[in-house]
Amino acid sequence: MVFLHPVFTILILTLIFYSFVEVNRGVESKTSKYVFWAIASYMIIIVGYRNYVGADYPVYQGMYNQYFPTIDFGILFDKMLFRESKVDVEWMYGMLNKLVFLTGVPFKDFTLISAIITISGKLSVYYKNSQYPIFSVLLFIIPAYFIADSGHMRQALGMTFCMLSFQFIKERKIWWYLLCLYIAFGFHKSTIVFLPAYWLAIIPMNSSRILYALLVCVILSPFQIYNSFSGFLDTLNVQDVSNGYNGYINYESSGSSFMDGLMLVFSFLLVTFDKAACQKIYYYEYMRNILVTGICLYFIMRSNPVFSTRLVGSYLGFASLVVPNIVAAMDNKNTKKMTHLFFIAFMIFYYFVFAKYQGNAGRFTPDKYQNFLWSN
Repeated sequence: MVFLHPVFTILILTLIFYSFVEVNRGVESKTSKYVFWAIASYMIIIVGYRNYVGADYPVYQGMYNQYFPTIDFGILFDKMLFRESKVDVEWMYGMLNKLVFLTGVPFKDFTLISAIITISGKLSVYYKNSQYPIFSVLLFIIPAYFIADSGHMRQALGMTFCMLSFQFIKERKIWWYLLCLYIAFGFHKSTIVFLPAYWLAIIPMNSSRILYALLVCVILSPFQIYNSFSGFLDTLNVQDVSNGYNGYINYESSGSSFMDGLMLVFSFLLVTFDKAACQKIYYYEYMRNILVTGICLYFIMRSNPVFSTRLVGSYLGFASLVVPNIVAAMDNKNTKKMTHLFFIAFMIFYYFVFAKYQGNAGRFTPDKYQNFLWSN
C-alpha cells in the first residue's frame, strides 16, 4: 500500500476531521476563519517551498532562471495586446516570472508566490461561498492541489482567476469579470473556455432541464463532436509545457471510468436536491449552472482524457462549492450525514488511488518529497 508524504497525509486527515465538525455542527456556526486560514497557510508552505516536486518543476525552474530573463518586456507587452509575437508562453506568466526574477530571489520564492496566489485565491472563494468551507477544501485537494498547484502552475494561476471572477458573476459586473478572465487568459490560454460562464450562470434551470441537458450530452459522447473544433482546441496549449504531464495523461486515461462515476454522482445530487439548494443557498443557481456546464462538456469530450479534465477544469472546479452546499441544504439529517460520509470514503479511496498511480511520478511520497524548510 502506497502512502503520500506525512505532510500531505496529516493535511487530509485534518480536513476530514474538521469537515465532520462542520457537518455535525450545522450551517448556523461557520468554521472559524483562524482555523481555516491556518490550514490554508500550511497548504501554501508545503507546496510553495517544495523542492523538485511536481511533474513540470524542472521545466518551470529552467524557464525562470534561463528563459524569461532573456525575454524583453516589450515582447510580453505585444503578447498582452494580442500582437504577433515569437514568445510561446502566456504573457502574464512571463511578466510574473520576470518581475520576481528582477528582485534577485531564487525559484523557490517564485513557487511560494505562486502558491500564495493560487491557494489563497481559491480558498477565499470557498470560505465566502460554501456553507462548509473545510469540506470544500477537502474536495478540491485531490487531484487539483497536487496536479495543478503543485505542478502545472500556469493553469493553477489561470483557474484561480476564473474562481475569483465568480464574485463579479454574482454582482453582474461584467467589466470586472472580463478583467479577471483577461488575467486568467494571460496565465493559461485554456481558460478562454470559461468566458461564457457569465451568461450561462443566469440561464433558468430546474431539475428536469438539468437532467435533459446531461442526458443529451451523454448521448452525444460517443460521436466526438468536439473534433469539429479541434483546430481551436489545439491552439489552447492544454498539455502545458513539457512531457512531464504525460504521466498525468496516463493517470487520467486509466481513471476515465472513475471520473465517469464521479460525474454521475454529481449529476444525481444536482437533479435530486436542486429545489432545496436553490431555496437555502445564496447564488446557488449561478454556481450550479457553471458546474452543470462542466459536466456536460466532460461527457462531450470524455473520449479525450486531456480535454475532458484539464480543458473544462475551470468549470468542474465549482464542484467543490456546489457539493458541500447541496449537503448543507439537505433537510434530512441522516441523508446529510450519509452523503457527507460517502464523500469522505470517496476521498480516502481517491487518496490511495492517487498515491499508487501518481505518488512516485509527482514525488509526493515519503522517500521523494522534499521541502526547502527542512531539507537541502
